[in-house]
Amino acid sequence: MQYKVVESREIVWCPCDDRYILIIKEDDDIVGLNFMQGDELELFKEHYSTIDTKLTDFYNAVRPYLVHDGTSEVDRINAAIWSYHEYSVLRQDRKFNNHKF
Repeated sequence: MQYKVVESREIVWCPCDDRYILIIKEDDDIVGLNFMQGDELELFKEHYSTIDTKLTDFYNAVRPYLVHDGTSEVDRINAAIWSYHEYSVLRQDRKFNNHKF
């Protein structure tokens, strides 16, 4: 008999990026992501166990453009998280610097 995972929720530790990532899937599609820098698992479980919808939407929008040449799904998620973080910082800087043209 063949079995299929229809829903999964996992927490992944990424030592090179010093972060935990929450990955929620339905039928192999990522429907939820969240992350926390640092290695405090209990803190992560307590405060980051919900879906960050903006991050999830960002990942699903850029997923087709991420390198798929043998890189793991977690590596692609990490690349999206770094991009999302940088995008957020740039938006925040612009908001507070009030660039006027």
